[in-house]
Amino acid sequence: MEAHWGKKNGRTRIFYLSFSTSAGNSVSGGSTTDDKNTVTAPEGFQLGGFFGRDGDEIDSLGAIWVRITPKTEAPVTEPPPPPTKAPVTQESDDSGAAVSTAASTEASAAALTESSVVASAEASAAASTEASAAEPTEKPNEVPAKPVQTISVEDSVQLSESFGGPHGTDFSDEASATSGQAVASVTILAGERVDGVSLDILAPKAATFHHGGTGGTKNTLTLAKDELITSMEVHWGKKNGRTRVFYLSFGTSAGNSVSGGTQTEDKNSVSAPEGFQLGGFFGRDGDEIDSIGAIWTSIELVTAAPTEAPAPAPAPAPAPAPNTDETPGTVKPAGTPKSGVKNTRAVILSESFGGPHGKQFSDQTLATSAQTVSSLTIRADARVDGLTLEVSGPTAQTFTHGGPGGKENKLTLKDGEYITSMEAHWGQKSGRTRIFYLSFGTNEGNTVSGGTQTEEKGSVTAPEGYQLGGFFGRDGDNMDLVGVVWTSIEAVAETKAAGGSATDEDIQLSPVYGGPHGVAFSDVSGIVLGQTLSSVTLRGDARVDAVTLQVAKPAELTWSHGGKGGTESTLTLAPGEYINSVEIHWGKKSGRTHVFYVSFATSEGNSVAAGTKTEESVTETAPKGFQLSGLHGRAEGEVDQLGAIWTRISAKPALLTDSTGSAWYGHTIRNWVGPTIGNSKDTACYRKTVAFNSKNICPLGYGKDDDDDCIAQCPMSYPVGCFLECIPQNDDCALNIAQKVASVAAVAFNTATAGLFGQVKAAYSTAKKLYLCAAAVISIIKSLIFYLRFMQTTAPQGDVEKLLAVAYQSDVVLVDLPVAVYSCLGLKVPPKLQWTGIAMMIVENIVKQAIINGEEIISSADNVVNMLTNTSAIKSPGTSVSELQDFIDANTSCGFELKQLTDRVIFAVSDVRNKTPNAAVDDIRVTISKSPLVLNDIPTVTNNCMKEMMRKKTKDAAFETRDLLRKTVGVIIDQLIETSTTDMGKSVKEDDYYLEVANLGLTVLGGMDPTGVVYMVSQFVQPVCGPTSFIGEIDDGNLYDALGLWTVDQAFVGSYGWWTKKGDGVVRLIFESTDKEDVTVVIHSGGDDYAKVDVAAFATVTWESTVSELQDKTLYLDRWRPGLLGMPGSGGGSLLVWVPRGVIY
Repeated sequence: MEAHWGKKNGRTRIFYLSFSTSAGNSVSGGSTTDDKNTVTAPEGFQLGGFFGRDGDEIDSLGAIWVRITPKTEAPVTEPPPPPTKAPVTQESDDSGAAVSTAASTEASAAALTESSVVASAEASAAASTEASAAEPTEKPNEVPAKPVQTISVEDSVQLSESFGGPHGTDFSDEASATSGQAVASVTILAGERVDGVSLDILAPKAATFHHGGTGGTKNTLTLAKDELITSMEVHWGKKNGRTRVFYLSFGTSAGNSVSGGTQTEDKNSVSAPEGFQLGGFFGRDGDEIDSIGAIWTSIELVTAAPTEAPAPAPAPAPAPAPNTDETPGTVKPAGTPKSGVKNTRAVILSESFGGPHGKQFSDQTLATSAQTVSSLTIRADARVDGLTLEVSGPTAQTFTHGGPGGKENKLTLKDGEYITSMEAHWGQKSGRTRIFYLSFGTNEGNTVSGGTQTEEKGSVTAPEGYQLGGFFGRDGDNMDLVGVVWTSIEAVAETKAAGGSATDEDIQLSPVYGGPHGVAFSDVSGIVLGQTLSSVTLRGDARVDAVTLQVAKPAELTWSHGGKGGTESTLTLAPGEYINSVEIHWGKKSGRTHVFYVSFATSEGNSVAAGTKTEESVTETAPKGFQLSGLHGRAEGEVDQLGAIWTRISAKPALLTDSTGSAWYGHTIRNWVGPTIGNSKDTACYRKTVAFNSKNICPLGYGKDDDDDCIAQCPMSYPVGCFLECIPQNDDCALNIAQKVASVAAVAFNTATAGLFGQVKAAYSTAKKLYLCAAAVISIIKSLIFYLRFMQTTAPQGDVEKLLAVAYQSDVVLVDLPVAVYSCLGLKVPPKLQWTGIAMMIVENIVKQAIINGEEIISSADNVVNMLTNTSAIKSPGTSVSELQDFIDANTSCGFELKQLTDRVIFAVSDVRNKTPNAAVDDIRVTISKSPLVLNDIPTVTNNCMKEMMRKKTKDAAFETRDLLRKTVGVIIDQLIETSTTDMGKSVKEDDYYLEVANLGLTVLGGMDPTGVVYMVSQFVQPVCGPTSFIGEIDDGNLYDALGLWTVDQAFVGSYGWWTKKGDGVVRLIFESTDKEDVTVVIHSGGDDYAKVDVAAFATVTWESTVSELQDKTLYLDRWRPGLLGMPGSGGGSLLVWVPRGVIY
């Protein structure tokens, strides 16, 4: 049966149906739509009826398949497997009540133990459920079977009807809910309506299922031993045009109940089937619950039926001599552990292949160790349409991905056979990267494949002791990207689900209390585990004006938040004393919520307080073994919002200089991305392009563009993609283009009206006048910097464009600076202060330079003169960077290692040339880009030089020098590939320097160019940027150190986390909103748009992808409320972080 559906007058209807027979005949009616699906009878079954919903038309429809040959009842040793349960979809009727389309909930469904009738999913469920029930076989002289389960694993979880509306986001606990659960409690969060609901599970695996928001009053029912939740009552109604759940009530087997919300006329109730209890929920939610249904789970634990043993041999043979070889029936893959060491991880993710299109999927959360995989099916024609993996134990489940089209190629595995390899081919189709071909191999040498092969291909092999247990990737009607979830063949004790590493738990943030005003702040980026505070200072009178923490170790730091008013009170901490609680009071003042009172208490019973108490208050106490290490919240002239950052007292910090091992280049220290690699030296860069190699493959760090070239992924210093350019963090592509367009338009206007360029040139002809000019400008810039700094602490922070808007409203810019410029030009100041265009262009230029390089410019008169004479040389010995030749010539240990490294680089390129003398340059480039030399040796050796550099340089200067060394080695490699010779990268530092000089000179000269021609040129003369290179494997550390996390503006202030080399292979982002408005976070990978995540006001949203899909690229997040004409508006900001290459252990 094929069904098509669509919308008509706000209701979903069936638009088209087609039925086909075993003889190839068919009948159809209606009109086809884009939303469609096809279901096929399981083997040995035929269409025997329908189920669904109707009225004057058919609204939803599913097929009831019946066995063709009547089933003969016989003694059964185990129940036959029932059909796979279809996914649940919901469709709202006119009353707002939603109904489940799962076949298992239909009133007309057959009894649970019946296997002669199979119901398909309804058409609107968009899923096909193929499953045939095997005929039980009766054996002669069989030993009486033990009592068997009355239901199967598939039927041990059932879904009720759902109630509510079609709004919000889908959720379901069906994948996690299991039979034999022990439920501890149920909680309803409700006020006028139901905000949220939570179910706490104790066993077999502790979990909490929470849905909806966090508002409302908390009503919790804690269950006694053997008490079960057996009923649910739901009331719903309209709010602002959306159907919401207004009331919930749960009843138990002991007669207890819990409820929340307000009752309405639209209501219904559901009860658990006999032998079942409430085990989870499904429905739709946002800040509130929009619709909800119950997931009933079997009270008794239901396990998968054991695999039937093969028939015994006719006669036993004499026992052979001991043999270390395994028999064919129990052969394990080449990956089976040979050392006898057990696997410590149940699941490992492979590399992935394909493109960034389609919808993400992953079997990782459902795949387990000790799985029994029964079959793998590929659906493919010209490309791969879909995949299906059948798992028979320990829990029977089916993983299906992609579309239903294509020819089916199925591989059925025998006992002891495992899938241990995958080969993937991919290519372009209609501008999207698709999987064109897949091939899987087993430890027995069997294979299954489908699709058409392409030049772009890759393969993965199971790690030792693992097998294919699932997939992850992206799909739609076809497979767009695919990777393998490897699962341990042997059982591995499950650990807590990875929500982060143990180190993540060493930092805990309390909620914040107060109002949404002021500027966001957080101390989390500067916290070092194990640090100690020396004092805390409060300033306040009627309210709290400021709070200051003084850090004593490992380095002295001061974190101050708020204004300068109020009376100061300081508590000095004794050795071993720490702050373990904070009391916060808040209230309204002039329509804004402020923190009115704060009190800190210590482990020794001492305290300090400031402000006045209010009725709204809370006391936050440190978790056991934790201490106060920082604060987060919002502040401006006063403290508007406050929360505590607790850290574990016994936690040990990860330090850059920690030894991580040894190699030919000596002992290694931690390799971190560091703080300087994201520094941009221009307004944009053009993305470097290179050609494909002979197999249509791009070098590492490059992707395909529309012109069939390999184009560089945007680097850390310019992480935002803008067509063929990359622009700096927090910049916007539309603004960047508008700026270039405006500069071209200004030329057309100014050329006809200007005529003062000769005057400008003459005015700068004498050194005496220049220095007098510099002295005046220094004073003006100091005033301007002071003013901007004041505005930044008293108004929301912004980027350069926002600061320019603020600066242009000040008297410093409107009066003082133009007067100074006129004096510099030798022009008479107009009596009514009506400035000419040329003067204001110079003013604008100086303002921009003051915002970007203010402190550096006014550090000396020379720097001001350098700015005005188109030169940039703002460096000092302690913050300078060095060149590769300097290290080599210095004959230090680092220099010797670099000499060895350059020798290895030269040898590696020569070796590729010698082994493949006819290889094209592009083939060599791809080979070298993915070699161990590039992936490991170069990053590690250059990083090791940090040990020596930090003895003489600041930490930032050491990182900058390391990054320069890596860039230099890249130039050497490029020279060797292109020409077989190298100048040891001597030109790198000079090129960088001349870029800075040329760019700053063009910008400055542009301010003195009446026609704007030079300024226009400065908008288009930009560096060419390649991808971020030679990062290597990143060692454990917090995200700021290890991955170079950097935030701009307020949207992501306070973000934190931890990178570990050993983990679950998942990139997990948790967005916790404190915004009063709904926003969308745009996720970019390597400069290209990757995903969009809607985050509702005050909601928490989790987004996941895999390390293998995002690795070796920048991960860039931006969040803006929409502004005028689609430009970024207020309340925004960005976050930048590097995603390293994953390592399989």
